[in-house]
Amino acid sequence: MSYRIAAVSFLNAIPLVEWFTAADHPEVALERALPSLLPGKLMRGEADGALLPVVEIFRGDCRLLGGTGIAGRGAVDSVKLFVRAQRQRSLDMRSLSDLTHIGVDRGSRTSVALLRILLSESGVPCPGFVEVQPRPGRSLEPSEGMLVIGDRCFEFDRWRREDPRGADVLAVDLGQAWFDFTGLPFVFAAWAAAPAFAQSAGPERVDALADLLTRAREYGIAHLDEIVAREAAAGRLGCDGRATADALDRYFRTSLRFRLGPEELAGMECFRGLCIKHGLVATGPGTGETAA
Repeated sequence: MSYRIAAVSFLNAIPLVEWFTAADHPEVALERALPSLLPGKLMRGEADGALLPVVEIFRGDCRLLGGTGIAGRGAVDSVKLFVRAQRQRSLDMRSLSDLTHIGVDRGSRTSVALLRILLSESGVPCPGFVEVQPRPGRSLEPSEGMLVIGDRCFEFDRWRREDPRGADVLAVDLGQAWFDFTGLPFVFAAWAAAPAFAQSAGPERVDALADLLTRAREYGIAHLDEIVAREAAAGRLGCDGRATADALDRYFRTSLRFRLGPEELAGMECFRGLCIKHGLVATGPGTGETAA
């Protein structure tokens, strides 16, 4: 019995797939790609399960594979809107009414939907969204924002801290903004089964895949010290754009949650309801689990 799974290529997914790369697991073929490419792989039947952006789970009417994903309760540190400061030295959604356009990374499907909702729910006219390749050091106009996710977000934080040109650039952490708005965690991505696989494989095989993903998650959490040491030695950036073990440890243990419990699932359902309200996904059945 073998499975094909696909996961994002970001730092935050390492604890969820470490088990598959630390030892030989011939029953699982792992592929990594940008978040925006994973839904297509799942819908085309090129993977049995994928670590999908949650907004794509809603759009594809996929169901969760167990309770594993990438979430945060408050500041997530790697999903931020960067803007050039005017008079204020701190930001909230209501202070962004002067933005006319926001540059977004092509991989940021869920984060774009989240930002649209947070702005609209705060009474801020939604600016235009333009797909760009965010680069630290690029000058931002006063009316321009830049939504940056994943590892590149840490590069922006390092630039803000080290380069004088970044001194007047401020950031809104979207995980914190969601928590302030709802009091709930936010789930950015979760393992989901391909619709065709869930229908044809049968419940026992689906349960077996969910069990493998849960075991992989627990292995990754148990080996965070080793992951942190290795990634820090490789120069990977963590919280605040710092290439230190402490910054990476804080990211994995404090910024992120990998187990999706009742609070995280409630946050997902709240987000789904708001996506429907704002016309970002179609009305349909709620997201549920295919396996425990």
